[in-house]
Amino acid sequence: PYQLEGYQWLRRMAWWGAGACLADDMGLGKTVQTIALLLSRAEEGPALVVAPASVCSNWISEFERFAPGITAVNLSLATDRNQTIDNIKKGEVLVSTYGLMHQAGETLASKKFSTIVLDEAQSIKNRFTKRSQAAMFVQGDFKIITTVTPMENHLGALWNLFHFINPVLLGSAQ
Repeated sequence: PYQLEGYQWLRRMAWWGAGACLADDMGLGKTVQTIALLLSRAEEGPALVVAPASVCSNWISEFERFAPGITAVNLSLATDRNQTIDNIKKGEVLVSTYGLMHQAGETLASKKFSTIVLDEAQSIKNRFTKRSQAAMFVQGDFKIITTVTPMENHLGALWNLFHFINPVLLGSAQ
């Protein structure tokens, strides 16, 4: 029931035009809730999932298991990454590592996604890193962050995560 409630909440946030943060313990279904949302938004345009390299293959297998109607494209395996990004279309999800997001930043920033998901989003906690800056330039109609630890050591980390999903919500970093 809580996964259904989480999915419905994500749909509501998307409809309102607000970003969303799923922050709960590991193993409670953030990935499944997010995939359900991506499936419901598949006809609105291509989606982007950015995750640590260690879990990208898990995302691909979870799409195959829970949403076989969506084509998940692993950017790590693309022979021409720029062409793969340019050719991604509705009904498809591009799965990228944080490192590739930074490397292909200009091409990703030139593409408009219906939904962007940052998994283990604490990876962009420091707003001064190139990884965080690359994330801020990716364009999407709806942005989701998932994390177990939205704030580890500094309130600035939480600000940066929310700046990604709702840029005006918390005002300036100062």
